Amino acid sequence: MKKYSKFLAMISSEFHRYLMENGDFADQLPANALVIFQIEGEDDFNLWHREISLRNKDKDQQVRYVMLKKWRQRSAIEDVALVAATA
Repeated sequence: MKKYSKFLAMISSEFHRYLMENGDFADQLPANALVIFQIEGEDDFNLWHREISLRNKDKDQQVRYVMLKKWRQRSAIEDVALVAATA
């Protein structure tokens, strides 16, 4: 399950970026919708995510399945720096 949680975090982050870059697609997603990712070729993850999501669904919450077939294997970040915060 821990493996799936990290995978889900990565997919969620990438999907959020996709929504920010594709407003027309984002407009199709109802407010407060429960998003369940279904990844081509990831049957175990798909079952886990569907079951855990539906178990935690609010009573009248709308559900949308996001069917993912393809994504970039690497980050889109080209240059990054890490700066320590000062107290």
